[in-house]
Amino acid sequence: MIIICLLTCWLCASAQSLREVWIEMPDSVLPYLSKSQRTELADYVEMKADPAVLNTFGDSVRIERMTKNYLLLRASNVSFLEIKLLDDNTLALVQTWKAPAAESKLSLFNLQWQPKKMVVECKENFVKPVAMSDEEFNDLQSLMVPRLKEYHLSADNNSLSVSWNYPLLSKKDVKRVADLLKPQILSWTGRDFR
Repeated sequence: MIIICLLTCWLCASAQSLREVWIEMPDSVLPYLSKSQRTELADYVEMKADPAVLNTFGDSVRIERMTKNYLLLRASNVSFLEIKLLDDNTLALVQTWKAPAAESKLSLFNLQWQPKKMVVECKENFVKPVAMSDEEFNDLQSLMVPRLKEYHLSADNNSLSVSWNYPLLSKKDVKRVADLLKPQILSWTGRDFR
């Protein structure tokens, strides 16, 4: 009975809220936002005030959405940060830069911000529309290089959406290739996104 009580107390003490994870985030993730500013932003969310502060460069940093296990932060005019508590010992961090085509980086950590190994099983399945000729399909595929991955974490469940952006294509060509490589939704399995 004593062991069960001790384990229960230890598990409760080790569980962290998203607020605590956010405040204890290493400065290396967002070097221009201090711990006191992160605390201030979290306090503004709890007070239902405007959750925005000025970073060290004088730019506005704003929490767009914060729930018990999800945070979306507008870090600047061109960068966003998402944090999602996936389980009791894993958090996902997505950093996205839009300059102008969006590109994201996904990282996994334990709740003490130590990196974890990550697998993202995202297969690029090109789909040729029925009405399209093989020659046009091959030509369009050759236009789709380079392509940048853009990630988004779901606030409602443990899924990850993956889409592609084409920084060198015109808007017209982006529309032409959009149907060839569709966005994907990957689910968290407890160890990886598949």
